[in-house]
Amino acid sequence: MRYRNCQLLALAWFIMPLGCQVHAASSWSWLSPELRRIEKERHLLENKLQTLPPAPLPQATQRLGWHSHYSSTQDTVEWIELNLGRTERLDAVVLIAPPPGAGVKEAGYGFPLRFRVELLGEGDDSQRIILADYTANDFANPGLLPVFIPAEGRMAHKVRITATRLFHEDRRYLFALGEVMLLQGGRNLGAEVEVLGPPYAHASSSQGTRPDWGRINIVDGHSALGPPLGEKPSPTFGFRSKPTSEVLSVQNPWVTIDLGAVRPVEEVRLFPAHPPQFAHSHGYGFPVKYQIELSLSADDSPVIFSAPQSGSYTAVPGDNVVTVITDQTSARFVRLKVLEPHVSNGSVVLAMAEMQVWSGGQNIAMGKPVLASAHTEVDGWSNAALVDGFTSSREIVDWTDWLTGLSRRRETEQGLARLDERQVAIMADLKNLGWWGLGAFFLMLILALLTAYFRQRLARRKEMEELRQRISQDLHDEIGSSLGSIMLISDEALSMASEGELGQDLQEIRETARQTMDSMRDIVRLAQTGSYGGDDLPAHMREIADRMLRGISHRLTADEISGLPMDRRRDLVLMFKETLHNLVRHAKASKAEIQLKQSRGTLMLTIRDDGCGFSPAKVQGQGMGLTNLQRRADKHGGSVEITSASGHGTTICITLPHHG
Repeated sequence: MRYRNCQLLALAWFIMPLGCQVHAASSWSWLSPELRRIEKERHLLENKLQTLPPAPLPQATQRLGWHSHYSSTQDTVEWIELNLGRTERLDAVVLIAPPPGAGVKEAGYGFPLRFRVELLGEGDDSQRIILADYTANDFANPGLLPVFIPAEGRMAHKVRITATRLFHEDRRYLFALGEVMLLQGGRNLGAEVEVLGPPYAHASSSQGTRPDWGRINIVDGHSALGPPLGEKPSPTFGFRSKPTSEVLSVQNPWVTIDLGAVRPVEEVRLFPAHPPQFAHSHGYGFPVKYQIELSLSADDSPVIFSAPQSGSYTAVPGDNVVTVITDQTSARFVRLKVLEPHVSNGSVVLAMAEMQVWSGGQNIAMGKPVLASAHTEVDGWSNAALVDGFTSSREIVDWTDWLTGLSRRRETEQGLARLDERQVAIMADLKNLGWWGLGAFFLMLILALLTAYFRQRLARRKEMEELRQRISQDLHDEIGSSLGSIMLISDEALSMASEGELGQDLQEIRETARQTMDSMRDIVRLAQTGSYGGDDLPAHMREIADRMLRGISHRLTADEISGLPMDRRRDLVLMFKETLHNLVRHAKASKAEIQLKQSRGTLMLTIRDDGCGFSPAKVQGQGMGLTNLQRRADKHGGSVEITSASGHGTTICITLPHHG
């Protein structure tokens, strides 16, 4: 039962790590306070993640961003600087890695490992304000989610991003960004830098072919994120002009928003349409060439603003917002006029999900009347849908809140990833500890089993020793007493009996009892002390000979014997007694000579008598005495040699190995 319990324990310890692989954290957390802390923190982060904006699908665009020269060393310093043209208040600087496209092999491509963001004045010797400094430790790659850096209303004429440890690609290093947004309220002042042109986007180096890569691409509004959208689904697709045959078209379409009053216009934002039936075609109905016209009245000559280079259809904005800066121009009517239309399936069409007009830091076009050269009021398309606050898919939300939420999502996901890494490391340590513990358990189990085994052996040995002592004591007390009584009775009978055959029989009875008593004492001594006879073997054999050969002249010569194993010594003495017993009973000898010699690892006992002798061949197998002699000799690898003939005495030679 004890061994079965040990086996069950061992099995439980063995399968426990295997079961833990199924629910690793929950199974192991009770072993580690650190795992419990990780599980608690994970729960908080996962709940927080539910409150943050979902990560948008990556946008397809040909304008990827800015790319530095390649470097052979990772610590080469590369930078890009944006000049606003005037000192402005900034609420935040947002950094976004390049979107998927030609040469962009992974999310977060080109984003530096270490960098800082600085706000500069107009001159080169102006005061520098370090807005963010991540040069001490590596910054976790953001993937396609933004890095939102609050500026808290600080004033700046220039913004510089400096990389001090570059992104690693194969065997070379680089710095690349997809977009830099300079937020002021709900506006992105980066669009104003685009209007100022490439000289206002200065860099330590620049590499790549247009339109994919270029310094000005970093403020063109083409990013991996797309427009700022909430979770509320859109009830409409937006505005669409009435499709007209490309051959029959006599004029390009236009659409106008009536603001209802003259207002200073800061910028106009265009949100490309993306209806479900054109899910794989970005920029449906977006004009190839167009212009924004601002006028004070319906009959007034308009002020014309050309589309930014990045806002043309050939640049494929995808779903990204196209911003046209209008420099605070006062207007009541805001018109989008097509100069070169988009052609879809042979038809000229103008489509736009949303058109915003910004004044005083807010969109003032929401819900305003819309006029168009020709329009469609069917299947989710309408004039009102152009100013309803929705794209073709979802509700439009504030840039700042949306970007802040996505940046927090990035931090939360990275926090979860760090928890995963920490948990894996702790699990590995615990599993290693478990295997070490399992090994220690099995070692302890083996030691326990060995201890139990040896204790059991000792207990059995103790029991056997106690049994042997009890038997030897009983043998001594019971049989010794009986033999003693026989000897006393024989002595009394001898004193009363007359000489003759009866006297001889009584004498033989007495002698047999005495010899039996002596043999019993030797056996009891062997059982109680582990020794047989005395320490001096020749003396012990001489004592036996003197006792058994009374009335027969005998002589014993012996070498000094030492180191003879106890079982061999015992059998030698018993063979010696058996031989003397046969000599006394059958030989009718008057003289005997005994010799014990030791030489070259061999012990030889020779007994000669001058008795009547016998024929060994005739008694072979008939006498138990001779058979016992041979059996005991064979037991130790020895031999018995008998030389005898009728009337010529007998010589018995017993040979035993001294060792082994």
